[in-house]
Amino acid sequence: MLAVGKAGLGKTVALRWIADQSGAAYCEVAQHTRAIRPMFKMLHDAYGVQKDSKHTYDLAKDCMNFLGGRYGPTRPLLVDEYQNFTPTVLRELLHLQERCGFPLLLAGNTHRLASTRRDTHAMDQIESRIGMRFEIGQPTREDCVRIGAEHNVEGTDSYEAIAIYGENTSLRALCYLLQNCAAGTSGFGSIRLPRIETTLRGMSCASDVLKLLHERRNGRQPQPQATRRSKRANGETVLSR
Repeated sequence: MLAVGKAGLGKTVALRWIADQSGAAYCEVAQHTRAIRPMFKMLHDAYGVQKDSKHTYDLAKDCMNFLGGRYGPTRPLLVDEYQNFTPTVLRELLHLQERCGFPLLLAGNTHRLASTRRDTHAMDQIESRIGMRFEIGQPTREDCVRIGAEHNVEGTDSYEAIAIYGENTSLRALCYLLQNCAAGTSGFGSIRLPRIETTLRGMSCASDVLKLLHERRNGRQPQPQATRRSKRANGETVLSR
C-alpha cells in the first residue's frame, strides 16, 4: 500500500501510533539509508534483528529469512518518507516484498527527490506495481474541531477560527499554534479566540497573519451546516440550522 500527501498532514505521527498500537515495524528513510546496503541495515534495525555481516549479500539473505516468516509470523512494515529512496533501492524493497509476502505500507510526501525525467519515469513504473494507492487530503473541519477539543478550545468563534486556520495551513501548523496557546495558560484554563489571535501574532511578523484565522484561501467556501427537522406540538415541521 502507498499513502502520499503534502507535508504537515500528520503521516509520521499516524504511522508511529499504528506501530505502537499494532506492534508493526517502523522505519524512516533518511539520507544515509538511500543506498541498498543501508536499506537492508534499516530493515534489520526496524525488526530488531542483529546484523551478523557487513556484506550486502549476507544482509539481504538475512532479510529474506526474517521477512519471509522463517522465524514466525512477520510483522507489517511501515516505511516513512519513502520518496527519499532512489528508484533502484525502492525496486529492491518491492522485490523483497513480492518474494516474502509481508505486509508493507509506504508513506511519504507527494514531492520526490528524483530530479531527472528518467528517474521520475522509473519511479512511476515502480509505483504502478503497488496494489493500492491513496492520497491524504487537506484536513477537514471535523479534524480541526477534534484537535481543538483535545486542546481545550472554547467558544463557537474559536472553533470557527481554528477550522479555517487548519484548512488554510496544515494539521502540523494547527497543533503548533494550539500548543503555544496552551503554554500561555500553563496548562490550565480554556483557549479562547483572543488568546489564539495574540499567540498567532507573536508567532509571525506578518501584518495580515490573522487572515489565516478568518479568511479561507483557494476559494474554499464555508461548509453548510446540517439541517435538522423538528416537529412542534401541533405537528408542524420546522427546518432549522
